[in-house]
Amino acid sequence: MKVLITSQLWTRLALIGSLLLSGCALKSKQEPFFKAPKWSGQWQGVQPEYAMKDANGQVIYIQGQKAQVKSSTFTFIILPNGGASLTQSTEDGRVMEFKGRWNPLESSARKNQKTDQRSGLGINCELSASTGAYRNYILLADSVHRIVRCHGTPREPHFGLTYTP
Repeated sequence: MKVLITSQLWTRLALIGSLLLSGCALKSKQEPFFKAPKWSGQWQGVQPEYAMKDANGQVIYIQGQKAQVKSSTFTFIILPNGGASLTQSTEDGRVMEFKGRWNPLESSARKNQKTDQRSGLGINCELSASTGAYRNYILLADSVHRIVRCHGTPREPHFGLTYTP
């Protein structure tokens, strides 16, 4: 009798375990990997105000106050032929213009022969102004938040961009 109860118990445990494992094995419908629809067009976003930092990443203080960099609106124009421009408009009314090139970051970037459109997970924009100022920004598809983010230097905050064809 004891053997029969133990046998039935193990049978039930095996049945329950197999049901649990089969339920875990079912895949939920995964969303496709996020990437920018295409890079050429206009990308715009606002870099928030942030504390200025020195080369070591320490906040800079002037007369006991944090030195603040005012927020700026960034407007990138990305051309299919590899050209790029940036207009940076600061909160205090200053406007800076940069021009340059962009390159795909993904090593397996593909080029569509019909549209001359390169696609990938991100692009690197190397830009300069007529004053000699140089800027390097990376526009990167953020798969977790499903947006495109702009990344500058490690001392400045990254921010989201919206696309306009």
